[in-house]
Order: sequence, then C-alpha cells, then structure tokens
Amino acid sequence: MTQHTFKSARKRYQRVFWPLMGVYVVAVLGGSYYLSTLEVEPTWLKTVIAIAVTLPIVAALFAMLRYFDETDEYSRLFQLRSFATGAVITISAIFAVGFLQIFEVIGSVDVFWFGPLFFVCYGLAHRLTGGRDC
Repeated sequence: MTQHTFKSARKRYQRVFWPLMGVYVVAVLGGSYYLSTLEVEPTWLKTVIAIAVTLPIVAALFAMLRYFDETDEYSRLFQLRSFATGAVITISAIFAVGFLQIFEVIGSVDVFWFGPLFFVCYGLAHRLTGGRDC
C-alpha cells in the first residue's frame, strides 16, 4: 500500500470519480431517452441499460475505498468509520422497511432509494463527527 499526500490522493480520486459520474449521467439520460423512443422495450435491453447505469456507481464506491487507503491512518480510520456508520444506518433502514412490508404495515418501497440514503448518511456521519478535510 503506497502512502500518498492528501492532495495527490484527492486528485487521483477526482480524476476517476468525475468521469465516472459523467458516464453515469450519460447512461441514465441516454438509456432513458433511447428506451422512450422504442415502441416495445425489450427486457434484455432494459437489463443492459440498468447494468450500464449501475457500473459507474460501483466503480465510484471502489474509488472511494482506494482514496481511503491512500491517506494516513487517522484519515483512513475517520473515513471508514463514517462509511461504516452510513452503512449501518442504511442497513437498519432496509431491515425496518423489509419487516414493515412483511407485516403489511406499509406498501412497496423502491429499493433504489437506499443507495442515495447511504450517501446521505455517510455524508452526515462524516460532518457530524467533525470531518472536513480528511
């Protein structure tokens, strides 16, 4: 594991993250537009577009983990702790919603919203525990 400065680690992360988000936006908008032009939307094509939209997000998560690894121990611990806190809150919400559905207290909830929930929880955990430049 190579140790990088915060500045070089952040630059490396942003050189990967922003192009991935560009690919994500193009995949979402382009895929949605293309599907809307078709009279019949083949399931295989919808599957391919859904995976094409998902891959940049997964790659961005791995880029985040690589960024954490490229910083010092304190920053790494701080970031991973915030990441884990966001994951725990999100997983807790998934279980709560799942059981509320099983016991027919609530109707169907789109699982997509748990992804953005994770990022909100991660960001809040990072800020509430004092994270700024780590």
